[in-house]
Amino acid sequence: MADPRIVVFGATGYTGRLTVERLVAAGARPVLAGRNTEKLRRLGEVAGADLETVQADVLRQNSVFSLVGKGDVLVSLVGPFVKWGDPAVRAATSAGAIYLDSTGEPAFIRRVFEEFSGPASRSGAALLTAMGYDFVPGALAGALALEEAGAEAVRVDVGYYAFGAQVSAGTRESLVGAALDEGHAFRAGALRSERAAARVRSFAVRGKSRPAISVGGAEHFTLPAAYPRLVEVNTYIGQFGEAVSRAVSAASLGTSLAVRLPGVRSAMRFTGEKLMTLGPDPAEGTTAGALSWVAAEALSADGRVLASVELSGADPYDFTAGMLSWAARRAVSAGVSGVGALGPVGAFGLEALEAGCVEAGLVRVSAPVDVVGA
Repeated sequence: MADPRIVVFGATGYTGRLTVERLVAAGARPVLAGRNTEKLRRLGEVAGADLETVQADVLRQNSVFSLVGKGDVLVSLVGPFVKWGDPAVRAATSAGAIYLDSTGEPAFIRRVFEEFSGPASRSGAALLTAMGYDFVPGALAGALALEEAGAEAVRVDVGYYAFGAQVSAGTRESLVGAALDEGHAFRAGALRSERAAARVRSFAVRGKSRPAISVGGAEHFTLPAAYPRLVEVNTYIGQFGEAVSRAVSAASLGTSLAVRLPGVRSAMRFTGEKLMTLGPDPAEGTTAGALSWVAAEALSADGRVLASVELSGADPYDFTAGMLSWAARRAVSAGVSGVGALGPVGAFGLEALEAGCVEAGLVRVSAPVDVVGA
């Protein structure tokens, strides 16, 4: 049997290029897959490793299915994932491969866990969605806080903050769908549908109380699977001040009502995605001076904070590339624990995951970190 391969689908995109660079720097020889063969060839040359390239297009699903065989690792970076992500998940599921992606889109994350997990379990495939800045750091920080808090902790809240980071065109396009599609939350011991930005809360981050709005994350699936005692999981993103956060929350209610009208959701998605792709990607490399910060609190049933953990790192895209590189190489060398849709704690174990996050540039905070614009 041939050695398992790492295939990066969407290799020429912004996050794809960073991921390929991290893989090659670590000694791996990924197969580069995408629509444009000339761009793939140039990327292989820049990486300096004479890498194999394969043409594949989500509009030609057979080309995606032919990318991987049993035991291979497929890293999918083709987004927005709600629109273009299914072929790669189906390919990995059919082949019994290991699947990783960089999505942060709540609707797609939910689809992987609810629609694809069963078929993947039957084929022997392992599906690890949202294996980047959204939402691996929250899974790690939440798990560390829960371990410290002990059995009394039945709730975990996670807040994501990024200072000074730029946003790629692909991420901006994905954010449109995340705002329009139905979100989710884990409350009273069960997954529930919930609009984006339904709630606002603040975390103490870098010596300040910083507001954040609720989002549907992967933690709502992955943390209860690792810690069955949980009855509530909340995930937040804090990119705005108090007034803007409250305004976004209020606007999300109006949006959730408007998209129920026939044709409104598709029209808003089309217009929004077109507008979001007009801006440029960040310059090559990642944003110098950017800082990511993740806070997690483990709470008791009566709302007492029993333990808190803060993690910090560099540019979120740099972390995502490093995390995908680590997870792909780890999956090839040591495999993953389980089949079906998995979370990073369950797939790799908490100790290994923490080491992988450190390699990717995310560490536990022990002292304040200076950053411009924070």
